[in-house]
Amino acid sequence: MPARTTVIIGGCIVAYQEGRHRILENGVAAYRGSDIIHVGSEWQGEADATIDASGKLVCPGFISTHCHAVSHAGDRLVIDGGRRDFLRTGFLNYAPRRSEGGPGFSAADDPAASHRFGFATLLKGGVTTFVQLDGGPLDEGATILRVAGESGMRLYYSPVYSGGSYSFDANGTLVNSKDEALGIEGLKSAAKFIERNDGGFGGRLRGILVLDELFNASPRLLAETKSVARTLGTRITLHASEQLFEFHDILRRTGKTPVGWMGAEGFLGEDVILGHCVYVSGHSFTGYPFAGDLEILAGSGSCVAHAPVALSRRGVALESFQRYLDHGIKLSIGTDSYPLDIIGEMRAASIICKIADANNEAAQARDVFNAATLGGADALGRSDLGRICKGAKADFTIIDMDSLDIGPVKDPIRALIHSGSRDLVDTVIVDGTTLVEGGKLRMWNEKDVLSAARAGTERVWQKFEKYHWSGKPVEKVFPESFDSWEE
Repeated sequence: MPARTTVIIGGCIVAYQEGRHRILENGVAAYRGSDIIHVGSEWQGEADATIDASGKLVCPGFISTHCHAVSHAGDRLVIDGGRRDFLRTGFLNYAPRRSEGGPGFSAADDPAASHRFGFATLLKGGVTTFVQLDGGPLDEGATILRVAGESGMRLYYSPVYSGGSYSFDANGTLVNSKDEALGIEGLKSAAKFIERNDGGFGGRLRGILVLDELFNASPRLLAETKSVARTLGTRITLHASEQLFEFHDILRRTGKTPVGWMGAEGFLGEDVILGHCVYVSGHSFTGYPFAGDLEILAGSGSCVAHAPVALSRRGVALESFQRYLDHGIKLSIGTDSYPLDIIGEMRAASIICKIADANNEAAQARDVFNAATLGGADALGRSDLGRICKGAKADFTIIDMDSLDIGPVKDPIRALIHSGSRDLVDTVIVDGTTLVEGGKLRMWNEKDVLSAARAGTERVWQKFEKYHWSGKPVEKVFPESFDSWEE
């Protein structure tokens, strides 16, 4: 049976021409099966279906290169607080378990419900492709595979592995334990997962090696990760230069910054996506004013996955998106923490950079939009994603611009970045299949997704005192904004 031909008409299309995005008013984009077959001012052929995009902005599907697609039971606790000795790092406030053993923080959660919630919120926000840095070791990725298959999204994933762990002793002191052997075994398991599953779901599932973080990596683990990636032909991603004490610890141990150390070890390259990469030479928090890191990054071809919202909640900013861009560093956008809103991440990237640089011309709307589309595609080595042109994959995010939130529109990209929201996403198409229509998910009941996620996170919070080293309930460790009403 021949593939169906669908034509999107009447909208303002962010089309790709001669190497860059261009605005095509009242344009036409036609796709057959999973591929775009025509983009232009008109369509002369026949169509099996038509999507009327009048009053809407037709964008390439957004790409998140750094995502934890879960319900974020921990991140929802640490806003406005956390231990000061962690120097703004958020996850250390809740993630490490007790040194003497016991359940992990999320042991009481429902993994399927948590991931389904994460996938759903990404999709409703217009993300069609994402890199997942969460989950897998306990069930070899089975849960995420099941949810990915249900969702219809494009996913880059393999079970995360690490060369160390964190725990709390009985006095609440943070203990960091290195375990190179554990990391090597995790790498082997991830490689086997990729060998079994890469190309699954009609090509929508692709493998990527997910090394949890640079701070717990040894030179051997870095080298073997690089070697396995070359053998498999996959990319690598990890959290790097995310923690301030990581910067100083690696500097003391190696005499080099984290970026300088990765460069010296031969780890950087076009196949590497660096999550955050905030603390580099010249950042005001490091006390290390010397140049070099940005030049190393630019020369290596590595991509930085910029996810500004999570770190801004900890009082941290990239310094800066524009400085990285001006150095020629590849930039993409991530959705690191709830609400997994890539439009909000683009807005934050622009505004935070303008403040950090005290420059209203910095991090322009076009540049953060490029990062969330073309930048993400470049990070993944995909010339068929992040753009609307003949031969690209039929991934679209269609946004309703007839809204009081948007108002009058002179420049649709600036209007989207600075006035738009995830609530205006009307239609999301992945690989030629419509997954969101009229702002509603087609594969899941949204109320059921929300209810299950809430139930799982509530169980995590209720069991917090049995998990946490202090033995205190969650309300004592993370006080709420206002006290409860008293009769």
